Amino acid sequence: AREQDLFLIEPCFYPLDEIRLKSPIPRPRVYWGLVQNCPSFFRNDPKRYFINLYPQGHERTQASCVGQNGYMVFNGDEDVFPCGFTIEMGVIIGKRGKYIPASRAMEYVAGYTNVIDAALRNVQNDYNRTETRMGKDWYIDATASWIGKKMDTMGAMGPYLTTKDEVLNPYDLLCYSKQDGKIRDRGFSGEMVIGIERAIEYYSSFAELRPGDVFHMGAMQVDGMRMLPENSFGPENCVEVGIEKVGDLRVQFIWPYKNDWRPEDDPTRAIHPADAVRDLYANGTDKLSGPEAFDAHAVRHFWISHGNYEAAEKNEGLMRITDVPRMLNNPGRVVSDETNGRLARRATTVKVGIELCAVIGKVAYKVTPETAHEYILGYSPLAVMNDQSLLEDVAVEFSNPQERNIPLLYARWGDGYNVMLPHPIAKEAEDVMHAKMHLKVDGIGEIDTSTEEYIVDAEGILVSLTKYLTLFPGDVVSLGRISTLLEVPADIVAKDGIHGTAGIEGLGELPFHFVKDTEAEEAETVREGF
Repeated sequence: AREQDLFLIEPCFYPLDEIRLKSPIPRPRVYWGLVQNCPSFFRNDPKRYFINLYPQGHERTQASCVGQNGYMVFNGDEDVFPCGFTIEMGVIIGKRGKYIPASRAMEYVAGYTNVIDAALRNVQNDYNRTETRMGKDWYIDATASWIGKKMDTMGAMGPYLTTKDEVLNPYDLLCYSKQDGKIRDRGFSGEMVIGIERAIEYYSSFAELRPGDVFHMGAMQVDGMRMLPENSFGPENCVEVGIEKVGDLRVQFIWPYKNDWRPEDDPTRAIHPADAVRDLYANGTDKLSGPEAFDAHAVRHFWISHGNYEAAEKNEGLMRITDVPRMLNNPGRVVSDETNGRLARRATTVKVGIELCAVIGKVAYKVTPETAHEYILGYSPLAVMNDQSLLEDVAVEFSNPQERNIPLLYARWGDGYNVMLPHPIAKEAEDVMHAKMHLKVDGIGEIDTSTEEYIVDAEGILVSLTKYLTLFPGDVVSLGRISTLLEVPADIVAKDGIHGTAGIEGLGELPFHFVKDTEAEEAETVREGF
């Protein structure tokens, strides 16, 4: 363009500010966001004498991704406020690996990008609508906070992947965020408490990383620059974030309740705002043809309900809730139909459980109680491995509720730790909610219980969850832990592994066999591939 006749060349190009780009990783297999990874979380809190130095984070959804010049859509009325946004560094994994030591972690980084960690407050406000429940238990607080981050379009990424060779020191970068052209926040990438290397070493100690997995490293300065209902929400309003050498990411916001400023004939009004959901419709993959079309290795999102059984208050101290079930998203790769599984080398004591899960059959959003059954492809028993070694990273006597409970999520985040049938069984909800459940672990014991113990069924969870966000075909929703768990001691795990069966009346029985990665594999410190 500098050397030729612009009269000929300019018609061949589109101005960049008129282009909507997809995020550099439009459908991240892992989209893990660290939390409380900046000194601002503890430096001014007189009650924080100690912090536990391990990565704490949550899993975002693929529908949360939008790219450059994309739309952040606030679905809801004033209940979405006060919403907030934060600039965070995105780290994109470039090659496959497990058991990656911190000293080699940067070899597995392809590059960097910006992530806007945005959140709406619908769920938190719903929890507090009838009585104050925030602070009653950690799972309520996490659901109320993190579902807002998992909502559609609330995790913008981009504008592109800046390769690692362009950023010699990722801890020496200025960061900023703007709203409508005004600086809202400035930070410095060196403020991370847990660095990239430690995060990669920790995550890969229980799960394999693959190209395109994304970590975003937490707030660099202020966590959640507030947006208020009185802010303008027109075509000229936007959020811009940037990290030195990584680039600048710009998104516009639309609050349909107040002002959907797009022209009536704008085609974006008639399509989903999230790129990943639009791709499903464009590719004709917005629904599964039947249970046989389900592929456990292609699960995008795995949702777990917590405290959703009658004995939860007695066993875990979790109050009974029916209207807004506690729900958290987990990486889809933790689900498998392979009955012969592998436990991470770090595994010690393992607690085994049985759960009922449902598979979503088609794109689901704003599902009503009358139509919920149409979205459930079928049901399956779920055999769950909970690796208690993750709890060993916590200095419990100096910990807060989050630091004590996140390892219980990670405990079942190992690859394939949640085993289900290859194909779900098509059933009506009333037929599976009065079924006997049986779990047996050879040499350890047996549990007999019933799905009647569940407080909210799969249809109720689906209605509640899709009030806030979109579920994908093939997503798996577990009704959660029920009854007690069978504990397999560390010496048995190491020597003999875990063998048993999990079954639910009318859905069949599921054998499982898990063995621990052996010390003989220690020489294979890093497993590599494309």
